[in-house]
Amino acid sequence: MPSFPTDSPAMLNDLKVANRKSVLQVFRTGDVYDASEVSALTGLSRPTVMKCIHYFLESGILVSRGKGKSTSTGGKRPEHFSLDESRYYICLSLWPQETRVHLYTIRHDRIASRNYTEPLPETADEAGHRTAAVVSDLLEEMHIAPSSVVAASVSVPGTVDHETGTLLFSSHRPNWGTRIHLLDDLHALLGAETPLFIENAGKMCARPYLTDPDVRSKRVLVLFTTWGLSGCMIERGHILNGRNSLIGEIGHMIIDPNDPEPCGCGSYGCFERLVSRSRVNRILHSFSRAENQETLTIPEVFARSAGGDPSARQALHLLAGTFACALRNISLSFDPDLVIFQGDYGAADAHFETELRNQMADFRYLPTSHPFEIRFDPRPLHEMDAEGSFFALDHLFFDHGDHYQS
Repeated sequence: MPSFPTDSPAMLNDLKVANRKSVLQVFRTGDVYDASEVSALTGLSRPTVMKCIHYFLESGILVSRGKGKSTSTGGKRPEHFSLDESRYYICLSLWPQETRVHLYTIRHDRIASRNYTEPLPETADEAGHRTAAVVSDLLEEMHIAPSSVVAASVSVPGTVDHETGTLLFSSHRPNWGTRIHLLDDLHALLGAETPLFIENAGKMCARPYLTDPDVRSKRVLVLFTTWGLSGCMIERGHILNGRNSLIGEIGHMIIDPNDPEPCGCGSYGCFERLVSRSRVNRILHSFSRAENQETLTIPEVFARSAGGDPSARQALHLLAGTFACALRNISLSFDPDLVIFQGDYGAADAHFETELRNQMADFRYLPTSHPFEIRFDPRPLHEMDAEGSFFALDHLFFDHGDHYQS
């Protein structure tokens, strides 16, 4: 009698997991669906979809939203489901001159934000205490138990070790030392099992671009420019880090070793010092004969340049030369298809872009027309950071294998 192959238990379990992932992927949009809609979107049968939905109802990831409208033929009203909005993400930014905290539901609804304008604490222990204190205060204010937080992130200046969840070093607080455990107090508040994610601020602000299909198909350099300068290098949808998380720390690329201004990293002539707000104002003041010289932000300098101000344009000529030098060096090792400016220099005017392209044209290895695409993104960095934090936590939470295993 012939024997026929049957699916092994392992194969059946793999199929069950795959089906659950497909169903939950639909709900990750944050919208409300009934089983028939999910079936149409996934290609799975309605009974299979209902089994998956009941599994997630039992685990608490999905909730029933009640009955919908009757069908056009007068059939039974379908039951609707969505992600449980009583589960939350905490996104915290611990930046040099401010601390921000955002509270999201896992449906992507931001329900609270707080901003504290105070500099980084002098010690690493104080910084760790602050992360937990601002989160605790917000949760208490919103009457939310810490156990309802399913994942949290911290965005910081400096290099991080993702495997150990530690801040390796920050040039903004070199006295903190190395391998700093900033997350310990947050773990104590939220529970040791709550997933926590620590990330360099520049890379966190670049994460929203990973949702753009055009960006995901390219080699991309994102330039984070504000209280510091760093880069995020994206290789076709993947952020590059390196063993010591130094990939992208281009603000500490030495452009002029004879420059007298020291950097927090211990060197002189670092890229970020040469294009900083303080340096820009010193350059402007050297061109101006006015007795009462203003202190301008970099976006204000771009605005004056756009209006034809000669001092602003002279300053931008020098700054474009510095960026051209840095991008030339980066091109030799990364060769991007696209360069995106964020933050202060995301407000650049057309004159700066022309100067930048003209000064890069002298490098014969790069095509003289368009060596790479350049975009200027003027959106606020704190919003980019919040969005990047949400997307990071969304992947951290929903990609966890335990959600799909019986």
